[in-house]
Amino acid sequence: MSALAIAPAFLSDFNHLTPDVQLGTLSVMRAYSSGQLPETAPVPGATDPGVRLVGVAPDWSGVVVPDHGDHYRLLTVRPHTQALEFARGLRPEALEPEPADLTPTGPPELSDALSAPFDRWRITLHPDQHRLAEAHHKGSVRVTGGPGTGKTVLAVHRAAHLAARHASAYPERVRESVLLTTYNRTLAQALSDRLDQLLPDPDTRARVRVSTIDAVAHSVVRSHTRAAPQTADRDELAQRWRKAALADGLPFSGRFLVDEWEQVVLAQDLRSLSDYIRCERSGRVQHLAPEHRRQVWETVHRYVGAMRVEGVWIPSQLAAEAAHVLDRGEPLFQHVVVAEFQDLHPTQWRMLRAAVPEGPDDLFVVGDPHQQVSDDRVSLASLGINVRGRGHRLRVAHRITQEILDRAVPILEQHTGPGTDGGSGLPTGHRSVLHGPEPMVRECADPRGEVRALGHRVRKWLAAGVNPDTIAVAGRNQWVARKVAKELEADGTPTVSLETSGRAEAVRVGTMHGLKGLEFRCVALVGVSDHLLPPKAAIEAAEGDQVALERVVQQERMLLFMACTRARDALYVSHVGNPSRLVEPQAD
Repeated sequence: MSALAIAPAFLSDFNHLTPDVQLGTLSVMRAYSSGQLPETAPVPGATDPGVRLVGVAPDWSGVVVPDHGDHYRLLTVRPHTQALEFARGLRPEALEPEPADLTPTGPPELSDALSAPFDRWRITLHPDQHRLAEAHHKGSVRVTGGPGTGKTVLAVHRAAHLAARHASAYPERVRESVLLTTYNRTLAQALSDRLDQLLPDPDTRARVRVSTIDAVAHSVVRSHTRAAPQTADRDELAQRWRKAALADGLPFSGRFLVDEWEQVVLAQDLRSLSDYIRCERSGRVQHLAPEHRRQVWETVHRYVGAMRVEGVWIPSQLAAEAAHVLDRGEPLFQHVVVAEFQDLHPTQWRMLRAAVPEGPDDLFVVGDPHQQVSDDRVSLASLGINVRGRGHRLRVAHRITQEILDRAVPILEQHTGPGTDGGSGLPTGHRSVLHGPEPMVRECADPRGEVRALGHRVRKWLAAGVNPDTIAVAGRNQWVARKVAKELEADGTPTVSLETSGRAEAVRVGTMHGLKGLEFRCVALVGVSDHLLPPKAAIEAAEGDQVALERVVQQERMLLFMACTRARDALYVSHVGNPSRLVEPQAD
């Protein structure tokens, strides 16, 4: 609940206020303590973008600044003109205490790991999880868990263990027997870096291929066709098909056609009109009569044919083609380990199934449905991946503080994400064993003030001894990320892209999507404003389709939740004007 603290210097001034101003001040204090925040106004030209004015009596205003999390501090109450002048002269440095050690507190078994360099922390497996990483399994294994439960680290250790086991059994056969894969390119690079640390022996390391799922599909199709496929994303394709549908006079939007093709036709591997007419369109709210299905099928078939002539593919289509190629050939690997499985499309699951022979320790997949940023619903059993009796749920977080969890979980509201074989819902009693500072949410008067406030926050983290390489700053899109990087550099803070591999004494800057699966001590999310999140372009792409719009909001909610949970020690969120409705639902 929000609260209003009183600056010590103000207490002596309170007695000198007139009774009506005192009553107005007390009324404001009561409003904060009850959670009914009074209306405040930004201060144009203020050095500190977080300072606000709150009316307490006619022509009298209080100067309020953010304190910690949802807490605020009242500095002074003065005639409005004087309060405005006072607020403009405040420096952010004067409002916050000197930084303390940000390292979270935790149980004894983690104390050494928490105090170790963060590079070492990133590959530290919880003592209780070694058994799962090193066990011999009779078939495929699925591990689920909420944020901070160590899923990604577990995946890396599992791949390292399988490689070491293969090297011990076949020392003379140095080949890629293990695939460690994920959806995101930045995460794939991070997984590769961590594996390098765990497997310093080059012969053992050479037995693991670390690659994105799209890169695997691309290489398989290219080896079969001898031509380099050109890929397009779904939004680009939706625009192309929208224009084609309008030109053809069809009553379907480009977004609907792309979604129908990807979520029904490709997802179910439908190869004939009769199969499409008979199929169940699970998850697709808009009903299609048989005669409309015929029209959709013929339209999609024609548009896809044009794409093939051009050599243009989307990732799920490319994976479907790769699965067909592998089904006719030999498996590529003995073992497959998947990190962040929740974002894989059914065609990508089919490709992975075909890439490894069915048997002991064939697939080991880890993920969290609540960090899903795609809208694909998957039944592993229907794809030939049997995990019955070999499912594990990690319930206790040890890589994120309880305070950050408490800020992130409400973003999901009552939403339960689409799962994989029933794996939806945060585990009952999901909690963290770590504790640290409260996350900070800062409202700024304008974009320039937001960047100034960010720079101040980053300097505070650096002054607290946080290595710049363990600080990440992210926005919803590349435009925000580039602006932030430019301003931080101008302020003397070195930056590098989130996608940069290896160590770099610089703050990592990128998009929220780029944070997927990564881990930092401190994370700052900027531009979490209602006009930027959800993005206007994504809303417009829904083309008035309420179902598509709800899907967009759902995906953005999960994206923001995922981004918030990339911080171990400290989380900072800023916005200009109204915060995103995903953070605070807007009044009707």
